Amino acid sequence: MDYEILFSDVDGTLLDSNHELRPRTLSALRKAHEQGCRIVIASGRCADGMNDVIKHFDFPVSLSTLNGAYVLDSTGRLVSQSPFEKESALEIAHLLKKHGMGYLYFSGRQWGSGIDMDYSLEKGVVRSSGLHLPLEEVVRTRSVHKILAVARQDDARRYAFEEEIRTVFPDYMIMPSSSIYIEINTPGTSKGLSVDRLCSYYGFPVRKSVAFGDYDNDISMFRAAGHSVCLANGSANAMKNADEIAPSNDEDGLACWIEANLIH
Repeated sequence: MDYEILFSDVDGTLLDSNHELRPRTLSALRKAHEQGCRIVIASGRCADGMNDVIKHFDFPVSLSTLNGAYVLDSTGRLVSQSPFEKESALEIAHLLKKHGMGYLYFSGRQWGSGIDMDYSLEKGVVRSSGLHLPLEEVVRTRSVHKILAVARQDDARRYAFEEEIRTVFPDYMIMPSSSIYIEINTPGTSKGLSVDRLCSYYGFPVRKSVAFGDYDNDISMFRAAGHSVCLANGSANAMKNADEIAPSNDEDGLACWIEANLIH
């Protein structure tokens, strides 16, 4: 099948394990674009946190950021957004503090962090400076679209926090995105929703979409797209929910699939 729109996760999919965009991957995506396939970069990151990746693209791409909570077309125009209500964000801030969790928060294009943890790992990945203010202060003056709870490896507090926040907010989108991160979005928000929204926005049938990812937060995108591909470095659950498995992100898995199935 000829696909008209391609959705790719960033970390673990578009980027290799060193968080670099490999030349073969960029070249394959460029060729797909030249043949008329619209390219969407779908990530839990905010738009500003993707600048270091997007700067390599010499062709237009759309952005599904913050797990679909803030979606931009290829000109940077806002397609849709799903912010938290202020009271809900304040309650999440209380639960984070209660369980001793660190956190990042994301507001539109920008990101920020709490003031009581070392976030050098996250800053190294995003490669952009963020706000450095308590969440309680931020939500009083601006919309927040995603909250990322941060634990450290083997920290049991993560599980207690996850259990309680699922109880308090049963309708919210709460999804581990690594062994130390728990992503929190408003009800109904997901990468899968952005597949539907952007296909509708551009006038493409969903069956003409293909999605690539590697972790559990990509499963909604797999289920929404016409075809789904998980890279071999993906989680067991993500692989189970994909239509197909491609080589890993360190083996140019995204490029391999595009070269074999999409470009002529």
